[in-house]
This record gives sequence, structure tokens and C-alpha cells, in this order.
Amino acid sequence: MVRSTLRLVSLITGLTASGGFVYGAHSWDRNDFGVVRIGRAVLTTAVVTFDYLITLRNIPPASQEYEDIKSLVHARSARRLLDLCCANRGTYIKVGQHLGALEYLLPPEYTSTLSVLHSQAPSTPLPDVLQIIQEELGKKASELFALFEETPLGAASLAQVHRAVLKDGRTVAVKVQHPKVRKQSSLDIMIMEVLLRVVKKVFPQLEFMWLVEEAKKNLPRELDFLNEARNAEKMADMVRKFPFLRIPKIHWDMSTERVLVMEYVEGGQANDLKYMKRNNIDVNKVTQALGKLYSEMIFVHGFVHCDPHPGNVLVQQTEGSRDPDIILLDHGLYQELTDNFRLNYCHLWQALIAADMNGVRKYSQRLGVGDLYPLFACMLTARSWDSVNRGIDQAPVSTEEAQEIRSNAAVYLPQISQLLASVPRQMLLLLKTNDLLRGIETALHTNSCARSFLSMSRCCVRAVAR
Repeated sequence: MVRSTLRLVSLITGLTASGGFVYGAHSWDRNDFGVVRIGRAVLTTAVVTFDYLITLRNIPPASQEYEDIKSLVHARSARRLLDLCCANRGTYIKVGQHLGALEYLLPPEYTSTLSVLHSQAPSTPLPDVLQIIQEELGKKASELFALFEETPLGAASLAQVHRAVLKDGRTVAVKVQHPKVRKQSSLDIMIMEVLLRVVKKVFPQLEFMWLVEEAKKNLPRELDFLNEARNAEKMADMVRKFPFLRIPKIHWDMSTERVLVMEYVEGGQANDLKYMKRNNIDVNKVTQALGKLYSEMIFVHGFVHCDPHPGNVLVQQTEGSRDPDIILLDHGLYQELTDNFRLNYCHLWQALIAADMNGVRKYSQRLGVGDLYPLFACMLTARSWDSVNRGIDQAPVSTEEAQEIRSNAAVYLPQISQLLASVPRQMLLLLKTNDLLRGIETALHTNSCARSFLSMSRCCVRAVAR
């Protein structure tokens, strides 16, 4: 295995060097060459794999020295993956963002390093942005907009957003897909699949093929901005009873699969505690509103916005209002839950809130986790098994419990991988969504868990009674 991998590394190094020679002789972007992108991915995978195999091979696994050195290898490897994602962009950043949210699965060295991808994705140069607008809408940006700001408001894995002013004076947000991401995504996913199979051969306890399967299913949907527009309108209609929720209105006459023009709405990111204090926003009301909104989505309607990272959830305090508004952006990634799954998930959360261990076992097993239901309960709640037994609404997470949870993520990595490979695919995005929402609560230092569980419980009762 070692010799064959070394031969592969040598081959890819040569191919990458050849790609660099071609790039040097022409003004092309080296990311246009599949061999360069493949080369980076294979080299990074090989280097990370060998770092673990060689660095840890002669150290007793049960020793403190092993744990200390393993942490250093984690940190080096996470940095290499971050560099790979930033270099290859597009699909790699999307998958890297997902990994950065998997706090129940990956060591903190990985999640803390990769989480920056939510806010530091590379942007596309303005000439390329304007070219896509002209290709998609049939007119130059100068003919469509009275003003088009050159600097993007933000860049993400698949697109970036610019503020613009229509000819009639209305301010809009213009989301433009990165020019090559659609073309490159199929090859990128194929390479990831091959490399993850190689990693599984070397480390059989690691099962990450579910990550590739999810990317295969979800990326085509996220790359279709008309699908995103339909999701936004469906969500706005579905939860219109919440006066605090704002979803930007779509300009259908200026939207295509690669360009989306929508109402421009201002607000601060949901994890920006300084912004909340500066604008006298009650952070507990923010997390309570998010809890109500997502409980309604998950338990009542089974139609869930699955990318609530802070850049997609803005907060605004309207003058004269006592309560903050929640602005929900980026509607490309949704999970539709079957009625059977949704009801079992409702019953499971009712059991978790009531500390009903028989119910926790019964409904966890109905969701496909078998005898791993204690681990599953801990992953869902981000609490220790002792806290689950006592009742997750009895006390907030202590510093000691948080440390125990982080330590257990590394200890139970093989079991967590096995569990993720066995649960219904609907569960994977819900787990990611849970983690992203918890990240917002952690950043805001909120302690409204009891009220959140009350909202959740009410939604579960309504859902079961329907």
C-alpha cells in the first residue's frame, strides 16, 4: 500500500508540475485544468494520510504523548484541507463548509479551521461577473442597473452577491454563480469519491461516503437559482404567521439558473454579538425566534432550510418594534421530510425532552440507528448521556460537559461514522442544521434552552395531532 501510494504521489506531482508549465506559458487560470485540481486533491490526501500513518506509528495509542502528537497532526491536516478547498474553490469549499459544521464527528482542530470557509470564500473578478449577467439576461449590467457595486457584499462556495440599484430606484441584491463551478462540480465529486474510497482502505473505521452521496444529490439543486427562488417563495408562504420573519422577494423577470435578483435587506449576522449590543437587540429573543421558526419547519411542515450558517441568517431591529426581525437568505439547500420520518423524529424529541429513555430507544431505532441510540441522542442534543438521562432541559451545558462532548467525538469517531452511514439520508442535513443553529446560540451566549424546548414540544404535539 505504501509503495503504490508513493508511486501515485510521484505521478501526480509530475502531472501537477506539467500543469504549472502550461499555465506559465499561457494566461489561463490553472483551475481550468482538471489535472491540476486532481493533482492538488490527490497530493493533499496522500500527505495527510502519510502524516497520520508515519507520525503516529511507533507511539503507544493509550499514552498522553499519542494524544498530544495526534492533535498536532489534526491541526496540520486541517490546514492542508483548508488550503485545498481555497485553491480548488467551488465544490471543495462547499464540502469543506459541511465538514466545518460537523462538531459531533470531527476533532475541534478540523471544525475550528474549516469553519472559516463560511465567511472567507474567494470571490470572482468583476469582469467575469458582468459577463455572466450579460450571458444570462441578454443585456449588459449597465443597461439593467443604474448602479452595480463592484465589491461583492459576500462570496460563498457557489456564488457571490452584489448590491445594485434598478433603473426605477429600488435597491436589489444580485446573486451571480461563479463561472466555472457548474462545469467543474461533476469531476470534483468523482475525484472526492475515489479519494474517500482510498482513505477507507487505509483507515477502515472511517466512513465518509455519505458525504459524497449528499453532494451528488444536493449540488445540482443548489446550482439552479430558479429552484432557490421557488424554495424562498414556498417558505415565505408556509411560515407567514411569523411576523418576525423576512424573506427577500424575488425579481422573477431578472432571474435565471445562474443569476438571482432579489430584494435587498440589511441586517447583522446572527452570530455577531457586538452588532446585537450596538443595536440594543435582545439576543435571547433572536435564538427564541430561530427555535420557533425551525421547529415549525421540521416538525410541522417537513420542509427545512438546511444552511443556517451566520451569513445566511441576518438580524434587524425595526424602529418602533420591540422584537427583532430574522432575515433568512440562501434558499438553495432544503430537505423535505417524509411524514413517517417527521413523525418518528417528533416522537423522539418528545421522548428526549421528557427524559423517556424507552421512547428514546424506540424512536431512535425506528430512525435506523440500532443499538447506537445513546450516541445518537448525544449527537442530536449535543449533551452527555448523563444529561440526556436526567433531562436535557434541566440545566445548561457546563464547561466540563462541553469538554466531555468534544473528547468523546474523537473517541467514538468509528461509531459515529457507522451511524451516519446507516441513518436515513434525511437525517444528515438535519444534523448539520442543528449544529449550525447551536453555533449561533454559542456565539450569542444565550441561555434560552428551556423556552426553546417549550416551543419545540408545542410543535411536536401539533404535528403528532394532525
